[in-house]
Amino acid sequence: MAAAVDYGDEGCITECGGYVRVDFNGCNVAELSELYRGFAAFCLDNNVTRALLKAGDNDPNGHYRLRDALHSMAQLAQIPAEFKLALIPSSRAIEAVYREAQRHLRAAGLNAWVFADEEEAVDWLQGRALGGRAAS
Repeated sequence: MAAAVDYGDEGCITECGGYVRVDFNGCNVAELSELYRGFAAFCLDNNVTRALLKAGDNDPNGHYRLRDALHSMAQLAQIPAEFKLALIPSSRAIEAVYREAQRHLRAAGLNAWVFADEEEAVDWLQGRALGGRAAS
């Protein structure tokens, strides 16, 4: 059974088989910030090496907090080399933010990718993807 940490009515961090899933649902900007901080703390406390972030009906600018969260993680502990981060946007505006984050994170040596759907993202996280990002 997956363990979950709820962040108000809108956001949730859930341990799934081999990865952590963060659902942002309808978080406002303040809730997004809180959930990203919670995500960073959860990753550090539980030695997370695979994560899926699924945007909801949110303010796209709030998703810039992803960089802050990962920066905090890196300051407190070394992010594992095998850390994989799958990003699933819910709108074109959030996709633009996630693609920018992907470029920055990959430049910093982290394995982060934006996916169009959850099935593809989970396959990649669990090493079941055929070709393409599977080697990432």
